[in-house]
Amino acid sequence: MSSTIHPRSVRSVWATLWTVAAFAIAICSLPGSRNVIAWQAIDPAEPEVKENDVEKPVGARPAAVIINVPLPIKGLVDTQVIKQIEHALQTLPPVPRPILIFEFGNSKVATNEEKSPEAGSQFERALSLARYLSGEKLSRVRTVAYLPNSVTGHAVLPVMACEQIIMHPDADLGNAGIDESNIDATLLRAYTEIAERRRTIPTALAIGMLDRAATVSRVQTADGVRFVLADELQTLQKAGQVSAIDTIVREGDLGLFSGRDLRVKYSLASHLATNHLELATALELPRSALDGSSLNAEVWRPIQVKIDGPIHSRLVTQIIRGVETAAADGTANIVLIHLRSAGGNLQQSLRLASFLARDLDSKKMRSVVFVQREARGDAALVALAADDLVITPDALLGGPGNANLSAKAIADSIMPLRALAQAKEREWSLFAAMIDPKLEVYRWTNERQSDVRFMGDTEWDSLPDQDLWSRRDLLPTDLGLKGIALEGTAWLQGIADDENALADMYGWEGPPLEIKSNWALSFIEFLAQPRLALVLLTVAWAALMIELSSPGVGVPGFIAGLCFLLFFWSQFLHGTAGFLEISLFLFGVTCVAIEIFALPGVGIFGFGGAFLIIASMVLASQTFVIPANAYQLRQLPFSLLTVAASAFGGLVALLIARRFLPQTPFFKRLLLQPPQGDDLQDLQRRESFGDWGQLVGKRGQTLTPLVPSGKARIGDEIVDVLSDGELLDRGATIEVIEVQGMRIVVRQV
Repeated sequence: MSSTIHPRSVRSVWATLWTVAAFAIAICSLPGSRNVIAWQAIDPAEPEVKENDVEKPVGARPAAVIINVPLPIKGLVDTQVIKQIEHALQTLPPVPRPILIFEFGNSKVATNEEKSPEAGSQFERALSLARYLSGEKLSRVRTVAYLPNSVTGHAVLPVMACEQIIMHPDADLGNAGIDESNIDATLLRAYTEIAERRRTIPTALAIGMLDRAATVSRVQTADGVRFVLADELQTLQKAGQVSAIDTIVREGDLGLFSGRDLRVKYSLASHLATNHLELATALELPRSALDGSSLNAEVWRPIQVKIDGPIHSRLVTQIIRGVETAAADGTANIVLIHLRSAGGNLQQSLRLASFLARDLDSKKMRSVVFVQREARGDAALVALAADDLVITPDALLGGPGNANLSAKAIADSIMPLRALAQAKEREWSLFAAMIDPKLEVYRWTNERQSDVRFMGDTEWDSLPDQDLWSRRDLLPTDLGLKGIALEGTAWLQGIADDENALADMYGWEGPPLEIKSNWALSFIEFLAQPRLALVLLTVAWAALMIELSSPGVGVPGFIAGLCFLLFFWSQFLHGTAGFLEISLFLFGVTCVAIEIFALPGVGIFGFGGAFLIIASMVLASQTFVIPANAYQLRQLPFSLLTVAASAFGGLVALLIARRFLPQTPFFKRLLLQPPQGDDLQDLQRRESFGDWGQLVGKRGQTLTPLVPSGKARIGDEIVDVLSDGELLDRGATIEVIEVQGMRIVVRQV
């Protein structure tokens, strides 16, 4: 490496550094960025939140919890249900006898064509669950069995173990012995035990559902209506106590009864309900008491995906394809989304939210979104659209994010948001408030039904019973809603400090399988991490400066180009860089090349190109161009600091390289060694006189390309020369045609 750096290279390097520094200082002085005093590579710190500023929960804890019991009951279903019950007992408020609702099977009511009563439940598992449901541990709660669809086989046992049965009119209950070829004494004792514990289903009727050899009759006696087996019927008849007989299960058949019959004819089902709204009415609960109150006792086979950054088309497509594949091959029945995002694309967030709200039911999958710290802007739509929303204590929903939404874009999204809310049976106003800072959402209460909803005035105006609703306090959503404000409402499933607490909540063991892209995209996502992006830019700047200070080597230039390529490619696939940023970078490089090779000394192309290159890197580190909200104003200085820090790191790397690279075995053959000892003194002596006239007419060879200046060996001298207009390659034979002081002009021979 030469001891001297070409003056134009030095000016270019310093111009670049001064431009970066001036641009960073100017932006950091903008309002909203003065409090940034600590470097964070990932995202800016939140404003300090004082204890008194934290919004208190706006709703009361629900007095009821739904636990979904999958059918058939086999494997570890009973254990999973019991875990969910114990979790529910910890979360239910200490009100007199809160309600545990056990929803058997899929909550979606099947049509007549779809109905196929699920048998296959294992007797031991069903009996274990039934004994737990009818035991002393649940004496402080009221247990309700809700059957939106048919329940057959040994799953009848835990239904009988509940205090109350509510059914869809067309759902069936019975055929308990459908999987048994022989009914032994153990089975009969078990059904008798559970029936006598709760007396929800008469013992005789329970035996009639189990044993084809049994005959069950409903008889009218002086003491009232009774369900009896054949031997008891004979005893009553001999005693003359029977006034009417109705045989409801004949020998050779298994008892199977519709919800309509159990309610209307036999008065064994307390109510009929076709949906959760009718279920809430039957239990004298507000509608919102059952929204979002479900705990799934499925034996979970989870998959997970992590969204840490902007939401964009490629990411949404990857998630949807991964979930559909897992649902098709049966490897998973629940998808967990770790969400930490400031949004960035309203249409893609709506697309993912719609998939979670509508399409997963048909795939028999459940969705859980775990918001870690923030789901800003349109990312909050994904969080609210999930079946279960779980947050960390400091999570923030909605408010300013990466996307700058116009009034027209917000207005155009109202209809999709209403459809999304309808699919989730929720209020659309809270969805809209996540992206519209001007929309005011209030807490409304219905004293008659003890119900709470979050609505804007427009949604309230559309209610048929609006006179029953009273407007209460304003929900602070303009700068983002603190997630804990939803605690105890239908919108929030729970709060978890970390992934271990989340796993305990749902009962799965070990980390879930992760939906991953192919190795190339995974590598790009790895490079797109802020710290890795900083390393790429630092290496690129260092290699570029080395190439400028020693033109013609080639290796540093190749490394610089490769690092810049990886940086922009990773940011492009990560969703923060687009054609604008790439075009600015390429145009900036072109301008710098014009300044060096075509119009040296003009200046405008050099400074303009350097500014465009820096601007492209800044824009590639963020999703917006001009900051339009408080969040973006806090984010911009970190993008600038990334570029400035990388340039400074490159300068430091250049100084280190100049000091040590010439002594390395490989680079000392590529880089020009600075003169040492007597050679250095002789060079200084000659340069002090400033007279190279003795070289006129002499021939030599270029040691570097002349573009149009460079270095050449003339005789025993190594000197800086200037071509007479031609661009000469390294190794060209030249002749000195003119010398003026230190200016040596040559031409090719």
